[in-house]
Amino acid sequence: MAQNAKIAGLTDELVHSILQFDPTTNKQAYKRAKDLAARGLRGHQYARTNQFDVKNIFAGLDEKCRIKNRDDLADALQLRLQKLEGISNRFKPEFLSLLLQLSDRPLENTRVEALDLLKPPSPPLQLTWNEILEGDPYSDEDIWKDIDYAVESSGDEQIPPKRKKQQPTPATSVDEDDTYDPGTCIDPTNDALVSDVEAARFWSSHPAEDGAKIDIMELQAVRETLFMLAGLQTSLFTVDKERSSVRVNARFKLSQAIPATIDHLLSQLASIGKDILRLRQWTRRPSTLPLIQTFEAATRKRLLDYDDRLSQLQRRYLVPKSPVAVSLLALYNDVLVESEQILRLSQIVSDVEPRLLINPFSHLEELFTQTTLAQMTLQKSSFDFFSTMLFDCLRTYLKPIRRWMENGELGANDETFFVFQNDSGSDVASMWHDRYVLRRNAQDQLRSPSFLQPAALKIFNTGKSVIFLKELGHGYALLNELDSEPSLEHHSVCGHSDDVPLSPFPELFNAGFERWIRSKYSLASASLRTHIFDTQGLMRILTIFQMLYLGSNGAVFENFANAIFERMDSGHRGWSDRYMLTELARSIFSDVLQAQDAEKIVVRSAKSKDQGPSVKGLAAVSVDYSLHWSILNITQRTAMPIYQQFHTALLQTYRVKYLLQRARPTRSHKIKNAAQLIYKLQHRLTWFVDILRSYYTETVVAFTSRDMEAAMGKAEDIDQMADVHVKYVAKLQERALLSSDLQPLHKAVIEMLDVGVLFAKTVTELDGSKTVRTRPSAPQRKSSAPLLDQVQLSDTDDDVEGDGGVAASKAARRSIGRSPTEALQMVDKEFTRLLPFITAGLRSVGRVGAEPMWEQLAERLEWECKKDRY
Repeated sequence: MAQNAKIAGLTDELVHSILQFDPTTNKQAYKRAKDLAARGLRGHQYARTNQFDVKNIFAGLDEKCRIKNRDDLADALQLRLQKLEGISNRFKPEFLSLLLQLSDRPLENTRVEALDLLKPPSPPLQLTWNEILEGDPYSDEDIWKDIDYAVESSGDEQIPPKRKKQQPTPATSVDEDDTYDPGTCIDPTNDALVSDVEAARFWSSHPAEDGAKIDIMELQAVRETLFMLAGLQTSLFTVDKERSSVRVNARFKLSQAIPATIDHLLSQLASIGKDILRLRQWTRRPSTLPLIQTFEAATRKRLLDYDDRLSQLQRRYLVPKSPVAVSLLALYNDVLVESEQILRLSQIVSDVEPRLLINPFSHLEELFTQTTLAQMTLQKSSFDFFSTMLFDCLRTYLKPIRRWMENGELGANDETFFVFQNDSGSDVASMWHDRYVLRRNAQDQLRSPSFLQPAALKIFNTGKSVIFLKELGHGYALLNELDSEPSLEHHSVCGHSDDVPLSPFPELFNAGFERWIRSKYSLASASLRTHIFDTQGLMRILTIFQMLYLGSNGAVFENFANAIFERMDSGHRGWSDRYMLTELARSIFSDVLQAQDAEKIVVRSAKSKDQGPSVKGLAAVSVDYSLHWSILNITQRTAMPIYQQFHTALLQTYRVKYLLQRARPTRSHKIKNAAQLIYKLQHRLTWFVDILRSYYTETVVAFTSRDMEAAMGKAEDIDQMADVHVKYVAKLQERALLSSDLQPLHKAVIEMLDVGVLFAKTVTELDGSKTVRTRPSAPQRKSSAPLLDQVQLSDTDDDVEGDGGVAASKAARRSIGRSPTEALQMVDKEFTRLLPFITAGLRSVGRVGAEPMWEQLAERLEWECKKDRY
């Protein structure tokens, strides 16, 4: 523990010395840096190979070879081990251990003769004199023969005539040293040229009278002007670098022109030099942000090009190819043409400089605006100037975008990128929506260049898709399948034409940037979409949801609902045991689901607050389905309450249908007296419940699911899939009258279902038969089902009373103490009052919400009320 504490302290000191900022200002960055340092300093977890064990193994191998009568192999091994003793290497035990582990039965498979193949070839024998003399002996008789001196020799060559000697120079000490005289290497001085040079130094001249101005030539003024524009010190212009100002020196004049004209002309040139000087000084200021550094580097490059053009102007006057008329006015016009773009750039820098610290990419937006303006005004030179500069500066901004889209990585403390990690420890089930968010400013605007904002969502989703695939273990495949990205430069976007492009520059840029993003977005989104649909089975999961929660398979859902109702009516206290209900649901749904899918179903039952003759208590029964975290990022947990709400509405409908089927009257005396009213109410209530169930499953679920499946097939990424699912469940909730805006209508429907429950209870009591046992714990109750107990009123029961929707619980209380016939008459009265309220409400909201399903439901509910039916 002491060692760990010491290492932790040293790690803190190391991080402090490198980062040099207060950890309290950015705890997340400091914690990440500390973790990286701790992992780098952590000790090696693997032990070194024991060299003594290796030595003992080789000794044992040598002994084994000799015992097995393989002395030749033992001698060869011993010889090479002795040679290794003279070689020092810290990893020698590891090498020998590796060889031992790679060996395969050396006694049986090793042939000592094969070692001869490893011997290097013998070097060639050294040549001796005996071998040389054998081929060419020096005792040959020919070497002693006389030489024929008559043969033509080099002495017979013609000797060239001697050059005449030059006149000797006067003897000097240098001649005595056999060296040259330095004086002979110096050209004589031309006094006339010296006088001309001194005369050209007009700045050192003094006027003949005090207060008089020094007269200079126009060529001198041209040269001084070009020097001033290049940022050099001049005499004609006074440069104040601290204040970034350039003024004309009043000591000089041009006598060949009107003074006022010359002063105005020089003042205009000084104003140009002032703007350029301010731009040069801005590029020398240090900056820490890479975006601004790139902008400064691009500006310096344009200044170098501008200086090169000034040099060409100087060359025109210094080394003219033809006679040139020296004119300060002509120079001014040339300077205006050459300085047009650099002056506009200087104005851009002046405008964006105060905003760069707050908005570090404001220069990109300004360059984009200037490029668009130059194209609209058909200024080809300005368009090329600002367009190329825009793409040069954009190259740095694309680096974090490229890293995010290809690897799903973010730079440390990169405040210029519009994506940041909100919660690194968020649950993977909500990783897509919660872990990474878009950076926005105080005005809730995206913190990115305005011209990149249309593509920001694709950039954001591409990086999240890469991270998503990495979490699924498929991120490595993206790096191998990435194609070369298309170029995003001036020529690739705007073309190579010498004219201004006809299409607007924003459209050209968006098309080029879309191609650049598509090269990365398509692969990531397609890979993730394939994995979600094929591997995880998104559409299969949604189909299972339709069967579990939406009753798309009516036969199976009815079997499940009836099984629950039978357990409820049995009167046993353990009917709501979640283990029993879960096994019941799995066994029923296994007929239409695969075994691994049915095992994911879990049914729960909470204690209900509504213990009266109402279907509201069925909300306590809920169905859960275990989902993979990748699917949960699409369905989202917020959608599950809506599924449960729809599931409860279906259970309530099936509950009333279940009770009505089991409340058929017999031929008893009591029934005969109210038979007409009972059959009438039974028909009406059954008809209402059947229409409601048909509307839920055959209209709402069928049409809404069809639209959802079509939209889901077109979704490209998880954002679009999640958006389709959110709209899907919202549409289900609204069309099924379950949304908060339609609460009065839904409440009226529940009251109508409660009327059906009250009717079934009344018929059962009137018949006097105990078709359903009551709970043993409540023998005093006369209800035929646990949900048909004595009502407990709440404050919300009378919410729709003023609109014709009388609460069924209130009607149930009124029925206490009355005869069964009176209770049936009250049920008929409540049905007659609630049905017009529901149909009128459906027509009203159908006109407002433009939902034809509600109009159709109202038409079906009013079918019995119309007299012109045949």
